[in-house]
Amino acid sequence: MNTSPNASGQWRWKPVDIIVMIVAFVLFWPLGLVFIAWKIWNDRQPNPTDLAVVFQQIGDRIVRLAEAASEELRRLFGQVSTNANRETGNAEFDAYVRRREAEIAAEKRALDEEVTAFREFLARDHEAARDAYERFRRSRR
Repeated sequence: MNTSPNASGQWRWKPVDIIVMIVAFVLFWPLGLVFIAWKIWNDRQPNPTDLAVVFQQIGDRIVRLAEAASEELRRLFGQVSTNANRETGNAEFDAYVRRREAEIAAEKRALDEEVTAFREFLARDHEAARDAYERFRRSRR
């Protein structure tokens, strides 16, 4: 570890570097080795980069990616939600859309009723199977 100042008079291993290295080894030892390798490689560069600058650059990239993703999601889902309830200006087409939406809602209600009826049937069938088992056990005594 180089603890003497470099040519520009700055210390290459700062306290934050040592703390990050220790934390990296505690969390996951290969991460600590990667940090030491990066630090040794970085110190041999003619213009070594400070760890704070690296973290700042990574943070800036993450923020830019998050903003781009947020903008893309807003663009995608914003169009879907605004177009769904907007009138087109064509009265006949708008009436057709409302009629189809009502038909789809009715089909969904019918399917929900079918699911409920089937679940009730399964419950009754389960009760019948349990009763048949109880009769079988009584007959075996």
